Amino acid sequence: MSHRQKHLTKARAGDVDAQYLLACEYDFEPPKDRRRAVYWYRRAAEQGDEEAQNSLGECLREGVGTARSLKEAVIWFRRAAEQDDPDAQVSLGHALFYGKGVKKNWAEALSWYRKAAEQGHDAAQFNLGLMCERGEGVQQSWNEAISWFVKAAASGNVKAMRGLGRIYDGQKKFPADEVKAAKWYKQAAELGDALSQQAMGVCYINGEGVERNEQAGAMWYRRATGGGDNWACYLLGLCYRDGTGVKKSRRWARYWFEKAAALKVRQARAALKRL
Repeated sequence: MSHRQKHLTKARAGDVDAQYLLACEYDFEPPKDRRRAVYWYRRAAEQGDEEAQNSLGECLREGVGTARSLKEAVIWFRRAAEQDDPDAQVSLGHALFYGKGVKKNWAEALSWYRKAAEQGHDAAQFNLGLMCERGEGVQQSWNEAISWFVKAAASGNVKAMRGLGRIYDGQKKFPADEVKAAKWYKQAAELGDALSQQAMGVCYINGEGVERNEQAGAMWYRRATGGGDNWACYLLGLCYRDGTGVKKSRRWARYWFEKAAALKVRQARAALKRL
């Protein structure tokens, strides 16, 4: 008897753990059957299993295996969140922040994000950092924003790393610190974040926070283009046009400018005309 058959027998007898495991098998393991997954998530959710409640909410939110219903998704997220499920707390916070399936309420969103963040949920910590940075639902505080971003970054959250880079590189109304900016951009860049790879390229080309190294700058631009960063395509085109960190090449400059132009970079169109 297969694992699925064993779980099915127990699930039909009302075993909530078996119902949830069976739902996960239908959801993630071949042969998949998302409708059956939703059926068993619901059976387990109705018995109070918080993981099943959260998973059912996700299915309803995305319209996977069932008709999409943001309002019903919020109901299940709330039930799971009230049982301290951090994923559900983040999903409920997101729904409340943006008003998806429920009336927008930044103060309540903040409360749920904080509950999840205090359990170590990196996405909640990042969202809290954003709210503190922007003063959304809470008094604006750079120190609070940085504190939450650092906690999220410690768990490998690349958005938080990039957020710290942007705070320190002078793009925000916060005292610039080029060394700290480069440090955080590099951490995110090494984890594959294309926006941070492009920013790291700028750091090396201009010698901002790191020793100037045009070859390294062009390398980071190239990595960022692999992640689909449109501005990096334009910047790499400039490198080839001017021979910055790479061998000067009109052909390759045109190639990258055309790629950037196709991605709606207005400056790339102008550069093509001048080339």
